[in-house]
Amino acid sequence: MNGTNPIAAGQGRETKSSFDVDGDQETPPMTTQPLGEKKQRMARLRAILQGRDKESLRNIGLLIFTLVTVSVGFWLTANIIGLDENGILARTFKSFAGSPWALPVVSLGYTAASLIGAPQFLLIAITVAAFGPTYGFVYAVVATLVSASVNFFMARYLGADWLRRRGWQGIGGLSDMVGRNGFMSSLLVRIIPSAPFIVVNMGLGLTRTSFPAFFGGTAIGIIPKTALIALLGKVVERAQTGDIEAIEYLALATLGWIGLAYFAKWIVRRREAHKAGAQVQP
Repeated sequence: MNGTNPIAAGQGRETKSSFDVDGDQETPPMTTQPLGEKKQRMARLRAILQGRDKESLRNIGLLIFTLVTVSVGFWLTANIIGLDENGILARTFKSFAGSPWALPVVSLGYTAASLIGAPQFLLIAITVAAFGPTYGFVYAVVATLVSASVNFFMARYLGADWLRRRGWQGIGGLSDMVGRNGFMSSLLVRIIPSAPFIVVNMGLGLTRTSFPAFFGGTAIGIIPKTALIALLGKVVERAQTGDIEAIEYLALATLGWIGLAYFAKWIVRRREAHKAGAQVQP
C-alpha cells in the first residue's frame, strides 16, 4: 500500500485527459455516429430538393398552361362569343325565347362557356336579359347545374387518373379530406367567392366527393347569387315603368347574401377550430 487513493488517481487521470499538453481544454472528439447521421440527413435533404425541383417544374408548366388557357378564354369570350347584348351567346339565347328548346340551348351554352372560363355572373345576367327574371332564374339554375356536372365528371374520369399517372400523390390526401365533407365543400365555395367556376367544379371532381353531395351543395349554393342577379333584372324592368319598389327587394337580397357569406365563413372557421380542438365564438 503506497497510500494512494485509486479513485482519486483515476479522477486525476480523467481530469488530465481532458486537457492537452499546453494546459488548454481540448475539444471533445466527434464520434462517427453523429457524422453518419448528418450524412444521412444531407442525403435525405438532397433527395427532397430533387423531388421538389421536379414538382416545381410540373407546377410551373401547369401554371403557364392555366394562364395561357384563361387568357385565350377571355379573348374568345370578349371577341368571338361575347357576353353583352350584341354577343353571339346573348343573341342566340334571345332567339330561343319562348321556344321549348330554350332550356337545352341555354344549358349547352353554359357548358361551352364554362370550358373557356366565362364569368358566371355575366352568363346569368344575359340569361335574365334574354328570358326575363323568372324564366331567366330557372334556366340559369338548371344550366349552371348541367355545366357544373359536366365539369365535375370531366375531372372525375379524366383528370384524377392523369394526375396519378404523373406522380402527383397529394391528390389522395386532398381527395379524402374534401370527400368527407363533399356537400359542405361544394356549398361553401358557391357562397363565398373563391375561384373560377370550372376550377371549383373540376377541383371537386378530382376529390372523392360523391356526385349527389356535389350536386346538392351546388344546387343550394348557386341560388343566392342567381336570385340576386334575377332581382337586379327585375329592378331594371320595373324602373323602366317607373316602379322602383323592387329596389327594396334587391337591397334585402343583397344583405341576405352578405349575411349568408358571413355565416358560411364562420362555419368554415368553426370547423377548422373544431379540428384543432379549439372553440370559436360567432
